[in-house]
Amino acid sequence: MTSANQPSFNFADLLQLVASTVPDRTALICGDERISFADLSARSEALAAYLHSKGLVAGQTIALHSGNRPAYLIGFFAACRLGCLPFNVNYRYLEAELDYLYGNAGAAAAVIEPEWLPRVIGLRARPPLLVVTLGGSAETLMPEGAVSLEQALQAAQALAPVSRQTSGDDQLIIYTGGTTGMPKGVVWAQADLLMASLGGGGFFSKHGPISAAQEIVDRVREAPHLVMFPVAPLMHGAALWAALASLFAGHTLVLQSGKSFDAAGVFDLCERERVNLLVIVGDGMGRPLADVLHENPGRWQLPALGYIGSGGAVFSAAVQQSLKSALPRLVTSSSLGSTESGTLGAGGASVTGEGLMRFAPRADMHVVCDGERYAEPGETGILARSGPLPVGYFGDPVATARTFIQLDGRRISLTGDAARLEEDGSITVLGRGSTCINSGGEKIFPEEVEQCLKQHEAVVDALVVGLPDLRFGERVVAVVSLRSADAVDEETLRQHCRATIAGYKVPRRIVFAPQVSRTNTGKPDYAWAKGFAGELLSQSSS
Repeated sequence: MTSANQPSFNFADLLQLVASTVPDRTALICGDERISFADLSARSEALAAYLHSKGLVAGQTIALHSGNRPAYLIGFFAACRLGCLPFNVNYRYLEAELDYLYGNAGAAAAVIEPEWLPRVIGLRARPPLLVVTLGGSAETLMPEGAVSLEQALQAAQALAPVSRQTSGDDQLIIYTGGTTGMPKGVVWAQADLLMASLGGGGFFSKHGPISAAQEIVDRVREAPHLVMFPVAPLMHGAALWAALASLFAGHTLVLQSGKSFDAAGVFDLCERERVNLLVIVGDGMGRPLADVLHENPGRWQLPALGYIGSGGAVFSAAVQQSLKSALPRLVTSSSLGSTESGTLGAGGASVTGEGLMRFAPRADMHVVCDGERYAEPGETGILARSGPLPVGYFGDPVATARTFIQLDGRRISLTGDAARLEEDGSITVLGRGSTCINSGGEKIFPEEVEQCLKQHEAVVDALVVGLPDLRFGERVVAVVSLRSADAVDEETLRQHCRATIAGYKVPRRIVFAPQVSRTNTGKPDYAWAKGFAGELLSQSSS
């Protein structure tokens, strides 16, 4: 936004408006670093100016290959200012996965942490410009076309600010898994994402969504100043959405830069920074948090912590109750949503006790049968949403047409969740409607893991399924048939997978069968695989 331009729903404009309202308020806390709203906005504008000076223009893509550091958000807002499309990179990916992701996005630049430079330098799809998040010793290893973030910000001091008319139609990309197991980029217009997933800029206001960008100023002035801690990586859509909604309310954001989950460390930060709102991903985080509280009564003084919310995975009633028994003043909530539909909100308990949750009747929530018609009361189909929706999948019109359909003159997104329309118009969400495995909030697609297993010379066939897991909701289990009995053992196949795919996709258990069952048309029989693996593993544990 410049003096000649009116502010829009572009996220860089909204950040500038918040910064003009509470310039000295702390926006980000990461370790010992404190960054004010004015400084966050200024650094983002400076990085945008530097990238523009290197030739980046609206419509190009910028990779965010970083953990939960201020640089992630600085790079994000810089891309928004330029009209470039920022996209998330899963830092657990190995070279083959990264080469696909960078190539699919056609990345012109990347904001990247030094430790992942070796994985990216030799890629065929390596971006021509790398902005390294940390300087210091990493500068001695800088490859050609790379500069530290500090150097970029310093160089920008001699540059004019980026001047372009921003728009709420400016886009961003959030990569998630695709039906073939390869990541797919979901393209959102920023104004639509604001309304679909960030409460329209009024998530914490009694006045609700804004109708013009300038109204964000009043929302910030009237909102209480809270401290929010997203525990999940910002590379996950749910964590990014929670972070943006809080920043646009003028809240302080606490970031934990480590790459592994440490329940005790979470509460150490909550105590030190007087966190009010904690955002997690399901039981995979919730259960260890509850356990560490009960194992260490009185260790933490947490009078400020009033809310723990979850998105992206099942946050069971039992785990919520365990947390509340340790912290009696605590409010908990489990919300449903997807990258393709936005945040659907928190539903209530199902009347019958069946399914994950129940949504009261809403004009933007539907159940669709066979992808062709709306369900009648009592029918089961796929949960769908209308209203502000993504543009589609980046560079994939075929997948876009499958997920985003026109029905009776209305554009809707099919979420992939099975749901039933009740007689009163409410909707009961029954669970995933596909073979996608959700392990602790990470989406794993069986086809990708199966292909990896079948690359081993000893493997004839393989099916991969998700079996129930107390902590993570589901665990990845493979059923494998071999060319000859005892040709290879379980751990050897796991090591084979680790060399090709990210660790969270590697099967936690592998069981062997004389022959993998398939239908008479050659399609995988996942029901058989689940039953076979479940029975075999239950026998071995008894």
